[in-house]
Amino acid sequence: MAQNSFAYDDAARMVAVGAKAERDARRATRWFRIFVVAQAAYALAFTLSIDVAGVGYWKAFAPFLLATLCMWTIAFRYQRSVPRNGLRNMGIAVATWFALYTLMLDPALQLLQLSSPWWWVFAGLVSISPILACLFPSSRR
Repeated sequence: MAQNSFAYDDAARMVAVGAKAERDARRATRWFRIFVVAQAAYALAFTLSIDVAGVGYWKAFAPFLLATLCMWTIAFRYQRSVPRNGLRNMGIAVATWFALYTLMLDPALQLLQLSSPWWWVFAGLVSISPILACLFPSSRR
């Protein structure tokens, strides 16, 4: 059996290289949090502009779609530095937000005739919660 022996300086250098690689990896994936927050902010702005500000659906949808396409294009460009399963989970979260808001919460609030802006803000916050869940590293393991 071969004996491995390292000098203290070599071992300390190897640990420092590993720590530097970890810091660099965290720095490379830092943009993903900004991407998640921006997507959630645009989704909330879309829902509030329609139901609180009274903007027409297509007039609100066009800027939202343009911003979303730009953000996702940038995300796919930096795909190599995305946290594991990050883009897949974000895609699922955005689809869940759209279904939750468009198919469930918006019709329910209109059916119950809840016209207070606070109901719409609450519905918007509830519907973007799947997107915000992608902020946490536990969602990508």
